Amino acid sequence: MAEWIEVQSTATAQLESLGSQLGINPLALEDCLHRDQRPKLDDYGDHQLLVWFLFEGGRIYELQFLIFKDRLISVPHDQAPDPKTSWKEYLRVADQQKDVWHMLYQALDRATDITWHDLQSLFARIDGYEQELFDREIDPRTLLALKKKLNQIDVSIGLLASVASQLTNLCKPKDDLAWKLRDLHDHCERISKNVGLYRSHIATVIELFWGLQSNRTNRQIKKLTLLASVAVPMTFWASFWGMNFEAIPFGSTTLFITALALMAVSIAFTTWLLVRKGYWSD
Repeated sequence: MAEWIEVQSTATAQLESLGSQLGINPLALEDCLHRDQRPKLDDYGDHQLLVWFLFEGGRIYELQFLIFKDRLISVPHDQAPDPKTSWKEYLRVADQQKDVWHMLYQALDRATDITWHDLQSLFARIDGYEQELFDREIDPRTLLALKKKLNQIDVSIGLLASVASQLTNLCKPKDDLAWKLRDLHDHCERISKNVGLYRSHIATVIELFWGLQSNRTNRQIKKLTLLASVAVPMTFWASFWGMNFEAIPFGSTTLFITALALMAVSIAFTTWLLVRKGYWSD
């Protein structure tokens, strides 16, 4: 039977006491006290240190496990996402386990399932933004914030598949634990590949955003250009009459009507020519 012991990393005195009682390697104890470790599995002979990560509610949690033959010491840096529960309760780790490796697997498998579930929500948001680009204006800073979050997730969670492989090589499972750890590895690898895929995808979405912005700007410039093109005949006739005649209307009513008709025809012809060339269509 394996025993679960949970000690917050801030409980320095309690950790040091356990270190003295159980002979925890000073390097392992130091890693437990400090944040921002990389995902890893360190072997110290009669015990091991495992650093694992969990993503839940938009936040990355760092968990340390000191693995002994008959006990598993959990050293989290933060309270569980549900502050009313311990990490053992949150990860649904049962007391009745064959050994410490089965207990550890149950904790890691639950943490990985939670991570995958929350990542799917994040991926759905990215897909949603891609569609919204065509329907309304969005703030590109939102996309950049999502890209930054994916980078953080990749740094902490992207290496979990490698750690799962190291875990398999260390404990050399022969029973049901063999396929369970294999499943854990595959699940972590799936998470890593999807995070990488959506990092590329969000970069494509950002490029699409700027492309659509450029297209909208071009449409506005096109409208202004068309208005300027229609105004060219009016500008010409205003300059022509102003330079060559003393006053309008002329001395002849017929000449005045002819001048008005000539101006109207030139404007109509310019507009017709633009329509025929397709400049008025979207």
